[in-house]
Amino acid sequence: MSEAEKKEFIERFIEVCGTSEPARIQRLLNISYQAAKNYLLGRYPDTAVLRTIARQTQYSIHWLLTGSGEKIVSAPVLADTLKDIDQLRALIRQECVEVINEALDSQVTSQPKIVVLQSAKLRSEKVREPAALTDKQS
Repeated sequence: MSEAEKKEFIERFIEVCGTSEPARIQRLLNISYQAAKNYLLGRYPDTAVLRTIARQTQYSIHWLLTGSGEKIVSAPVLADTLKDIDQLRALIRQECVEVINEALDSQVTSQPKIVVLQSAKLRSEKVREPAALTDKQS
């Protein structure tokens, strides 16, 4: 490997790790301090370290080693992965309704309870008794 190739690899390695400090690279990749220093001097990581880099970062191993190809590897989107925060909120809201309905069905009451869930910031559940029950209790 020429000195220019070594320098380019070191620059890419620092970018992938987000630091040029051997101690931080040691913790990120779970390697020895000396191994981190060796990689910062231009030595190529072994296969196990490359696999760790692939798991810990979004960078392409091919790009790291060669400087060509796609830099960032996009994670595969699974079919059951939620697409956005609105889907997550809808799912949580649906689950809350189901849990509340199950809890209410298990209780024997003559009057239905109305449950109000705050839609903007769901922090707690409030149970509001119908007006007829509130008046009888006073």
